[in-house]
Amino acid sequence: MSTSDRFLAAALAFDREGSPSQAELARGIAGDPTALAVVDRAEEARGQPVLVLAVCRWLGAPHGSWSALRPWLLARSDDVVAELGRRLTQTNDVRRCAPLSIALARVPGPIALIEVGASAGLCLGVDRYGYRSGDRAWGDASSTVQLGIDVVAGATRCRAELPTGRLPEVVWRAGIDLDPVDVRDPERVAWLETLLPPERGDRRDLLRRAVALARTAPPRLVAADAVDGLAALVDEAPTDATPVVVSTGTLVYLPGRRRQAFVDEVGRLGARWISYERRDLLTDVVAEVPPGVSADDAFAALALDGRVLGVGDAHGTRLHLTA
Repeated sequence: MSTSDRFLAAALAFDREGSPSQAELARGIAGDPTALAVVDRAEEARGQPVLVLAVCRWLGAPHGSWSALRPWLLARSDDVVAELGRRLTQTNDVRRCAPLSIALARVPGPIALIEVGASAGLCLGVDRYGYRSGDRAWGDASSTVQLGIDVVAGATRCRAELPTGRLPEVVWRAGIDLDPVDVRDPERVAWLETLLPPERGDRRDLLRRAVALARTAPPRLVAADAVDGLAALVDEAPTDATPVVVSTGTLVYLPGRRRQAFVDEVGRLGARWISYERRDLLTDVVAEVPPGVSADDAFAALALDGRVLGVGDAHGTRLHLTA
């Protein structure tokens, strides 16, 4: 996929998630060879549209239209390329905890929770949040972080699988990331906010509430590779707790062989595995799309130990349970 194609695809995604200004800027870059040449000066992995636009905002780019951003981008191209070399996309979509909680409820506690690609470790607080789907509520009803998810159950049995009450007890938790974010560092947290679409004040508010809650008991985060660092954390976990490894939108960043190495390593360590990853990403995790479900609503597959429980949207706000 060319750089232009990546920005066009990003524009469609921005439109879907309610960020028209980002969509306009992505289309502007996609159709401008001079702007594309600036992006292509950066390492390919750093040319992600979300990262490019976030770096522009971080460096003080003017808000608004592509006609306003273009001259700024060309004038500050050296600064943008240099900053792209220092930055990574840090995904902290707390909303993905909603499908995660549904799978976690099926694992008997106590649990030792390990997240790969944890960033600031906000998804490690899955048991500290409250959840609701229709008239069903679970998790911590008193939490300052409350998440809604639209769950469609393919059968009465599936509906019965929705959690009730508290989630299993998490007695130990840790995260792995190549560049972990300390929630107590204001500048690192400000970068997380910059990565969010400017129009989505609701997501910014959710991030701030999750960060505030995480600061009351900062999670243990280790700077390591998802494959190479996993065994040490599993060994560190309490022996009387069930180790549960979580990956939510993380494995797409691993090359194919490393991705399989991760899956093999989880199995070798005897840990349970909850994944919420792109539906077609893992060859051993086969998810059938229920009739009438759109591609957007079947973007990701929720699975426990490789067994698919349902399909959902990229952000964890809609889930079609199939098991």
